[in-house]
Amino acid sequence: MTLIGICVVVFLFELSLSSQQNLVINLSKWKEYDVLPLDDARLGQARIQGYRISPKSNFFLKYGAVPGEISNFADFPPMVSFPVILTLITSTFVHGGFFHLAGNMLFLWIFGDNVEDAMGPFRFAAFYFLSGIAGGLLQIVASPGSGIPMVGASGAIAGVMAAYLLLYPNSRIVTLLPVFFFFTFIEIPAFIMVGLWFLFELVRAVGEPVGQVARLAHVGGFIAGGLMTPYFKSEVEKIRLFDYFR
Repeated sequence: MTLIGICVVVFLFELSLSSQQNLVINLSKWKEYDVLPLDDARLGQARIQGYRISPKSNFFLKYGAVPGEISNFADFPPMVSFPVILTLITSTFVHGGFFHLAGNMLFLWIFGDNVEDAMGPFRFAAFYFLSGIAGGLLQIVASPGSGIPMVGASGAIAGVMAAYLLLYPNSRIVTLLPVFFFFTFIEIPAFIMVGLWFLFELVRAVGEPVGQVARLAHVGGFIAGGLMTPYFKSEVEKIRLFDYFR
């Protein structure tokens, strides 16, 4: 899939970026809105024009979705050349590490192709990004002053999983399951696997709405995806949500 390819290319570019703090950004706008870049405790002691970050952190701050920027409708240094609200889209292509990327792309590969078949490529792309935007906005509501950039496609993929659940509730997904000291592959109905995943994310999001993992983005993307699915399915006649469960 094209989306997977773009995410991999972006991650390879991230690997080329240095982690040495050899860049300097101006903090005046961050301080004006009382937002901490990367929630760094050094902000209180840092000189306004002497805040040092690495090229990798600079990339995350620039193309990740920073709640403090979006909630204030303001772009802080390092600035982007487009409206800051669009970082809710660019952030879906940025990932924090190999396992973050691998996990997201695995889920997108498993669920995405079938959902794309049901919607068509253009509707699927719109559905994917709208799910990601909805997830990001819900997380921003919970932490509007945060300076930690949200990165990753998890919110968008959660929407895809919701669509898969509605479109193919009785399909079976091959899953690796640990049994004592051994591992075995079993087939689990989609409504059980995806339902349990969402329940886990919902419980964790309620218990820890703001943390290292933006679980509210997962919840928001999933709910938005479920609500949008009937209207993105490639049929002239729109289908009501409860029709999927008849």
